[in-house]
Amino acid sequence: MTVTGPKVQDFTDRQRRLSVVVETDPVYEALLSLFVLHGGIELGEYEDGSMLIERLDRDPELRAELDDMDCCGELWLSLLGIAHELPTPRTTARLADHLEAMDAVALRTTLLQCGVKGRSAGVDEAISAAAEGDTSVVATLFDDEHHDVALRKLIEAPPNETGPTLASILRRLDDAAGDWLGRVQPVIERDAASTRAMARTMSPARLVEKATNGITFEMQPSVSGVLLIPSVIVRPWVVISEHGSMRIFCYSVPDEVLEGDLDAPPVYMVEVFKALGDEKRLRILGVLAEGDIGLRDLAGRVDLAKSTAHHHLRVLRSAGLVRITVGDDDKRYGLRRDSVPEVSRLLEGFLAGHEATATRKET
Repeated sequence: MTVTGPKVQDFTDRQRRLSVVVETDPVYEALLSLFVLHGGIELGEYEDGSMLIERLDRDPELRAELDDMDCCGELWLSLLGIAHELPTPRTTARLADHLEAMDAVALRTTLLQCGVKGRSAGVDEAISAAAEGDTSVVATLFDDEHHDVALRKLIEAPPNETGPTLASILRRLDDAAGDWLGRVQPVIERDAASTRAMARTMSPARLVEKATNGITFEMQPSVSGVLLIPSVIVRPWVVISEHGSMRIFCYSVPDEVLEGDLDAPPVYMVEVFKALGDEKRLRILGVLAEGDIGLRDLAGRVDLAKSTAHHHLRVLRSAGLVRITVGDDDKRYGLRRDSVPEVSRLLEGFLAGHEATATRKET
């Protein structure tokens, strides 16, 4: 018998499920606060930016240190992964101690890998040399258009000063704003509980999309895991970073969680059931279950104007029930079948959460 084509023996784990972790340790909000201060976006773009400045103004020496670190937002994001590797509880003080004790070359390598843009041939060797203290290669890593002046200044200083410099800022931040950051911690933990409940009902990609309110993340083989960090200080933004092969999504705590209405159902759940509570939209879903279809043909099937059908499709898409396939000359709509069993699990999870709360109250 003649066999054409490649012969394959596949020993990979086809059922491998990407690890998604939700963490709420206090150090994350501290690092994100520093990112907000230095991230290159006006503080007014963040809902709590002015409150953060009010706390920092209590410590003029801290403000002076922070001014020296201006436009160095990504430096603080690079520390998220280092914080993640700490044992729990991950506190600001513990991270400060760790940075002081950490091997200076390893720390500086992490900072440079995150902060240097346009990685090209030979840059890894330059990063290694700069991390070890060779200032002659720094100019090759930071061109004239690079805005991260503070990172360059930090790398040009002796390696043994890097950890203590960062640790000093973290400790001063903890003293100046730790009480305020501590007050938002219960809100962050409440949101994390909801996100972890979602994790039991949906795929990793779908979980990221829901937690971040619409960001679609393609789970590539090179990604080893995803870290989700709910945050108040970054509202209304989503901040995306990475640490090695791990992707990090710092997402905004939604309004209903921030307002503390513990009985309120999650917004994503309300959107789903609102979308299903309409006869025309249910008819549309029935047609889509037969296969992908264009807008004109769909409107004709359900006896609606194209504009009305498009409105219903937009509602169904927001609820995660419909996908769009864009072709060369048209768009076709289809049913997201993976979302159908998710609907019942959402309700089950919501009711189970309230049952567990009632049980705790009784005991």
